[in-house]
Amino acid sequence: MGLRQDILHISDMESSVNLFLQEMKPQKLYFVNDDYLCSYLFLRLPDTDELFSCGPVTLERIQGERLARLLDDLKIPDELHDLFQDYYLNVPYVAAPLVLTSIFTLLAGRLFGADGYEIVETTFQELSTWENLYQSYFRIDEKPFLSIQMIENRYQAEAELISAVQKGNEKKALDVLTRQSSHIMPECLSSRLRDQQDYCITLNTLLRKAAEIAGVHPIHIDSLSNQNVKTIETFSNVEQCSTFQRECIQNYCRLVRRYTLGNYSALTQKVLTYISTDLSADLSLKNFSDLLSVNASYLSTLFKKEVGVPLTEYVNRSRIRHAQGLLIGTDLPIKTIAQQCGIPDIYYFSRLFKRITGTTPKVYRESQSPKAYQTTSR
Repeated sequence: MGLRQDILHISDMESSVNLFLQEMKPQKLYFVNDDYLCSYLFLRLPDTDELFSCGPVTLERIQGERLARLLDDLKIPDELHDLFQDYYLNVPYVAAPLVLTSIFTLLAGRLFGADGYEIVETTFQELSTWENLYQSYFRIDEKPFLSIQMIENRYQAEAELISAVQKGNEKKALDVLTRQSSHIMPECLSSRLRDQQDYCITLNTLLRKAAEIAGVHPIHIDSLSNQNVKTIETFSNVEQCSTFQRECIQNYCRLVRRYTLGNYSALTQKVLTYISTDLSADLSLKNFSDLLSVNASYLSTLFKKEVGVPLTEYVNRSRIRHAQGLLIGTDLPIKTIAQQCGIPDIYYFSRLFKRITGTTPKVYRESQSPKAYQTTSR
């Protein structure tokens, strides 16, 4: 899954892995572990040179303190920690190792007979340790200390970028990106496109953390972050990567400005997150008080004190603001829009819309149409 080649940039892995696999004998079921707590299963298929493989999987959750201890034991540098975290999130975790073992011993029994195979437990011996590779990772013979300056400049620029995004300062963040272009890590792979895609993934991780620190709820961050990762993998040229970096920064800054909840109490943050996540749900004071196991009167007083308007009014304005976007951006019938905004009564929806905006949904849609703009311009 690219751990050694794409993250650690170990160039000799293919030959060493092939040598390791060639030594596997027929009628043996191999359970293999490596230094990174990943497990694999191999067996050579009968009457062929082909291998059947399963892995990598982990037999324990590699996250939090466990991940930190592992990275410390392996002497993995700080700049790769986020990439390792993403890597382990994508490696399947097997909660019941005995079930996995049973499945493959059953398979081996079907292929070789109940007593026709041997189980071998072994460890993949890394040919080079990361610590040794790291000593010359960025070394340039003509300028032996240039790597230190490059990394220091890059880290400083990244710190400035994170700070700007935390504040939702789009202009400052884009200025930092422009200056940072000369501090990006040296090319590590033979493909410049893959290098740039990897940097985009790193940038997405940095900005995701910046938004989290700013107080944006993870549900909003995760939606944007996951979409970014999918988009990055579709790029076919370096120019797309450059465009994405600017758009990524802009989107995270806007996310922070829209969803930052750091100035609110934990209780109010939960209510605001529920509201922004699903406007069609039951957003009544009673439902929130039941959901959060808190006194309704206390919740109402707290919300108005921190947000500045009563809970019901905030919900109504949020729903109408969402309806305005749907009226302009879609051709959905007004009744459907009302339902999607959590107001199934079309007559009540129209009255509420007019009270808040000063006009009816129908007139509002017509006034915002391209035809209306053309008439106005004339």
